Amino acid sequence: MSQFCSACGRGALTVNLRSKSMCAVKTRQKVNLQSRRLDGKRVLLCTRCLRTQTKSPGTITVTARTVRLPKRRTKQTAR
Repeated sequence: MSQFCSACGRGALTVNLRSKSMCAVKTRQKVNLQSRRLDGKRVLLCTRCLRTQTKSPGTITVTARTVRLPKRRTKQTAR
């Protein structure tokens, strides 16, 4: 399954972990996704959207997220 919220589209972040000597190590912070049944379908929602849904029901709409793949860079060959 994808690691994106079905309502708002939030995904994982890329961050630096810093040690005491300030060395940086790249890591990913994943979104806190919860599986819920919404309109008869099982969807993944982040906890922020769940909180919004409990405060005002009916405001969450599941959107179809279009995934854009990055363009692959290829070496130009001499002709």
